[in-house]
Amino acid sequence: MKKYILPVIALALLTGCGKVSDVKDTDKPINIVSGTVEGTTRDVSTTDTEATTDDTVSGTTTKTAGNKVSGTTTTTAKAGEKKAVTRANGGSGGVYGTTRAVPVAPKSTTKAKETTAAPTTTQPATQAPKIDYEDYNSITFGYTKDTPNKIDVSRKYTDGKIRSYQVLSADTSEIQKAIEKDSTKTVNDFVIRTDLDFDNYPDIFIIEKPDENNKTGKYYHYDPENGNYQPWTELNGIHLELERNAELSQLKTTEKKDDGGYEEKVYSWNEQKQLVLLKYTHKYKAGDKFLIDYVDYDSNGAEILRETRDENGSLVGGNTEDTPKSE
Repeated sequence: MKKYILPVIALALLTGCGKVSDVKDTDKPINIVSGTVEGTTRDVSTTDTEATTDDTVSGTTTKTAGNKVSGTTTTTAKAGEKKAVTRANGGSGGVYGTTRAVPVAPKSTTKAKETTAAPTTTQPATQAPKIDYEDYNSITFGYTKDTPNKIDVSRKYTDGKIRSYQVLSADTSEIQKAIEKDSTKTVNDFVIRTDLDFDNYPDIFIIEKPDENNKTGKYYHYDPENGNYQPWTELNGIHLELERNAELSQLKTTEKKDDGGYEEKVYSWNEQKQLVLLKYTHKYKAGDKFLIDYVDYDSNGAEILRETRDENGSLVGGNTEDTPKSE
């Protein structure tokens, strides 16, 4: 028994040397998801750490004076699922580890479409078919009863189609009668095409009076710069159909009379492109025979020769001597 007395006394002495305070539950080791809290907690400040990532949530407690919080909370979640977030709370009452589910909006992996305005494409304006002004061979003429005194001019465009492009004025009463009388005729039979100013472009003469002896009508000059026919004032003063002498670059009219006589005029274009009369020949009946007057003019229109002859070519009047006739 004596051998047990000393240890008991020593134990009693030791226990009486100090006051043992109650230990709170908070001083006990606590598991915070994973890891432990060691030591006694005194005035521990609160640190909230929330971390969310696409794949891993980690919460780490911080070290404070007088205690140490160690351990790391790691929760792995698949994309699109709710993530676990660890909140570490501390205070005078201790540190508690709580885990709560925090819904996390799924991260969109779809890249927002960039709105790009469609480029404005300017469509080239549709080009209207054009006219080859030098191409006068495709020109045709038309006429209908519904449009009296009008001649329609059509021609081929560069797209190959024939279109009406001009209307000319002319007396069409006799043309209409002739067409009604002979169904094989068309208005083109009454439009004479000939180069009357020797510029290598054919002009036109529309026959308004298709008389067998004297054809009269209206003249139009072809303008190659715009492809149109222009009223021809100088030739319209003549009225009669003109004959073209290409070799001499001259124009001639012949007006026949009912008694067998006639009047013949020869014209030419001067340097100013004016039409001038070069010769005048007049055959007329005098008694029982015919006499012929010959008159020549210079380029300025001045008379340079006048004589009268009978049908046999003999001079008549005071001057019976032959005088050279100008060509």
